[in-house]
Amino acid sequence: MKKTILFFLVIVCTLPTNLSSANKDGIPIEIKVAVLRDFPPQYSLDTSGQPQGFAIDIVESVAKIANFKIKYLVKETWQEMFEAIKNGEADLIPNMGITDRRKDLFSFSRPVETFSVSIFVRESENKISNIQSLTGKNVGVVALNVGEIFFRNHPDVVPKIYEHIEDALFGLLSGNLDALVYPEPVLWILARNARIDDRIKVVGKPLTEISRAISVHKENKSLLKKIDAVVAEVVNSETYKRIYTRWYGKPAPFWTVAKVAWIMVFILILTIFLMGIWRYYSTINLNKSLQENIHIRKIAEQKLRDSYETLEDKVQERTRELQERTRELQEALSEVKQLSGLLPICATCKKIRDDKGYWNTLEAYIEKHSDASFSHGLCSECSDELYGDKDWYIEMKKNKGYE
Repeated sequence: MKKTILFFLVIVCTLPTNLSSANKDGIPIEIKVAVLRDFPPQYSLDTSGQPQGFAIDIVESVAKIANFKIKYLVKETWQEMFEAIKNGEADLIPNMGITDRRKDLFSFSRPVETFSVSIFVRESENKISNIQSLTGKNVGVVALNVGEIFFRNHPDVVPKIYEHIEDALFGLLSGNLDALVYPEPVLWILARNARIDDRIKVVGKPLTEISRAISVHKENKSLLKKIDAVVAEVVNSETYKRIYTRWYGKPAPFWTVAKVAWIMVFILILTIFLMGIWRYYSTINLNKSLQENIHIRKIAEQKLRDSYETLEDKVQERTRELQERTRELQEALSEVKQLSGLLPICATCKKIRDDKGYWNTLEAYIEKHSDASFSHGLCSECSDELYGDKDWYIEMKKNKGYE
């Protein structure tokens, strides 16, 4: 009997002290929760450094009903979280995958969710289609993740183990890995957040399906019992639906109707604005061009007026010259007509009578009434009559005393 009482006291003393006074006076019990720094959508840190994610919302919903106060312990790897539970630093891990090996180390509540573990390859890969295709390939897994545990039962594939999923994902994208085995929803969210979800794809059927639950130390039966009852209540509530949709629902498409409408309105306003600017500057350029054309036209008109005035002066001057010439021609014509008229001429001496009644020699009359002038000589008949066969010019010069 004494041994039984002593054993019971030892068990009680080994339980965490913060649970020994469960909810005394309604004061919340503080429990320490170990979470990963970056394992979306289960765990991640917001901009203020506070944990967030699907597992965080679930454990906080459980804590609210169970009247727990949570203190988070942020760890870098799964191994650090496991050690925190083993050495009593942490009381529980929210949403850890349930495997046979982990059941030997931890106690689990009823499942909170279930997910598939699948094969991921690059989008351009077409040779890997199932688990058999992985033989001889470089396959990546994360340490202590269900992918690593899965391949312990498949010795024909020797995976390459990474400490962090980001390193494994970019090892796949860089070509260092041919495939990556990891929980499907988690990797999709990581890829989507990194905006590389179009670079990877899932091939074949899921390799296995894993349930996730809240895990506690193997000996912490009382905490497990308290949590398990509350988990059943949370999973069957509307709160669970909202949490699941928040973290696993498909992201809203970027191009929504409202965004398209606003963009169309913006484009319309921008188009109107640009057309207004274009019209304004086009009007300015048109006015400038018109002003230049008007200026050129004014210069041309002025030159035309100057040319017209010069031409008019020349025409007037030419007209005066023509008139003067006409007058002179008329006078000359008048004189020509007078000479061509009936002239009284002496039948013997050949003198011509002018308008005043004077008789003028033929030469004098013609010279007076025309521009003609006379030089004198002898025709051959008169020369023969006066000088015979002598050279009349020589005889004349002798008679005149030239020689």
